[in-house]
Amino acid sequence: MKKILASVLFTLFFLNSYAQFGTFKKKEDLEKFKDSKLIVVMFNDSAYNASVAAAMEKYWSFTAFDFAADDEMAKYRKGNYTFLIFSKAKGSKNKSKLGSSEDDLNGLAILNKFSKRATKENLLAYAFCNNKIDTQDWETEMIRGVQLLNNYFNYAVQVEKDRDLSEGAMMADYPSDKSNLFDKKLLIENKQIQLKGKEEPMDVYGGEVEAEVEAEDIQTAIKNQDNSIMYFYYAKDEKSCNKLFVSAANSELMYFVTSAPDKCKCELKDLKTLKDMRENLSKKNSKNKD
Repeated sequence: MKKILASVLFTLFFLNSYAQFGTFKKKEDLEKFKDSKLIVVMFNDSAYNASVAAAMEKYWSFTAFDFAADDEMAKYRKGNYTFLIFSKAKGSKNKSKLGSSEDDLNGLAILNKFSKRATKENLLAYAFCNNKIDTQDWETEMIRGVQLLNNYFNYAVQVEKDRDLSEGAMMADYPSDKSNLFDKKLLIENKQIQLKGKEEPMDVYGGEVEAEVEAEDIQTAIKNQDNSIMYFYYAKDEKSCNKLFVSAANSELMYFVTSAPDKCKCELKDLKTLKDMRENLSKKNSKNKD
């Protein structure tokens, strides 16, 4: 737990991030959002549009929602609406013409007012996506992105007090379903792990690891919502690199840490943290049984 909190503190210092991953300060504001209609903004990219629409229809449950083109936003100036856009980071290799953000966010962003550029004032919640997204990648990127957002809201609305929405409180509680830490095979894509010394990833992780797998292997696990798989990915911007370990089923966040922009690979210390989390939870469960 100390290592988790240390990671949280580093993240807050380095990125000034919001609670994992939303900006809400009060429970009453979450309830107001729940009563809004979320407008999913469609851009001039058919692959993105089809993928985000399919993911919303299948995995979004927190609010009512509808779809509208980015040139139709004038009719939503009045009314109880919020807006979902895709924000490209400056260093993104994504060639689609989508949105952007003041904080150089790469991923889905929910706004309280429509703008093609998310600002600190209108950003409500967000989900990190890969920097490189080709046509065939949109389906799984949107599945994970929508699930991460839906998870955030479903967890955040359950907090007992406003202070439990803070960055430290929200992030220290992940994964909310602690059973997800056990019995997961970890997949790491080609060229996304940094090995030093003689230790093997499987030994450090304390479980099954497949490093240097093809992106398609991870995408298949996401499409199948494979509950036996966890995987690593990162989202990079100009100031930082956000590293995430996520379950293929329901995109439950297992572990998150922010590093320097040139430190995007999965490191052995990340695997060691996951192992420590499992061992600490096992000890806690054993004490509770006693």
